[in-house]
Amino acid sequence: MTRPSCIPVLILAAFTCLSIRAEETRSFYLIGNSLTQDTVPSKLDGDVQWHVDCGKSLPYIYENPGEPCVKNSTIWPEAFKAKQYDFISVQVHYGSMLEEDVAVLSEFVRMQPKAVFVIHSGWARSKSRAEEYSASSAEGKMQHSRAYLDAVIAKLRELHPDRVFRQTRAQELLARVADDIAAKKSPFSQIEDLYRDDIHMNVVTGRYLMHNAMRHALGQPRSVAGFETIPSVVKTYLDQVLDGLPPVEK
Repeated sequence: MTRPSCIPVLILAAFTCLSIRAEETRSFYLIGNSLTQDTVPSKLDGDVQWHVDCGKSLPYIYENPGEPCVKNSTIWPEAFKAKQYDFISVQVHYGSMLEEDVAVLSEFVRMQPKAVFVIHSGWARSKSRAEEYSASSAEGKMQHSRAYLDAVIAKLRELHPDRVFRQTRAQELLARVADDIAAKKSPFSQIEDLYRDDIHMNVVTGRYLMHNAMRHALGQPRSVAGFETIPSVVKTYLDQVLDGLPPVEK
């Protein structure tokens, strides 16, 4: 009797091993303020660095990179000089205008010609969240609205048609939760349940949502590592919210 060959099994094992190694060696770099920190970059997979400066706009971080508030940051000029990254997340925030954000983002795109870029929306203060999100115009100062983020992405694609741009859509996830609360379809009683203060996410449920929104945008699988204390009913609900994210741009 002819013995079954083990070659296909060995080939599959080798392919799996190579795939895992490829995932582990992918490099990721995140630029932003505390709303980037709330996505918990340290718990992402692969080779990850970040530049986080508290409460600062993107133009400020670009022009003043020397002393970010998060001391284990790798400041962006040094990071970009040392490495070409596979994925880069950049956060927009209060204080800038559309043209200013696009100008900084375009410079980063130019300096990192091979990277997939993720635009991290951040989110608004809980009291102004609904008003900002419903804004229909991208004119004026930055707001955490779909209109502003879509305008940023549209302009970047116009300027760099050969590059891939994605979004975390964090502000859209909070809008979905708020709608579910209003419809009594959520385990939360108010949107503030996800916050720990007027703007930052709480360390378990809020950060679980935003960490996995970032993972989705970066092409990483969902993870509960570091959030093991999340109640099962809440995790199930937040996973359903995350399931509503559209497929990422390839």
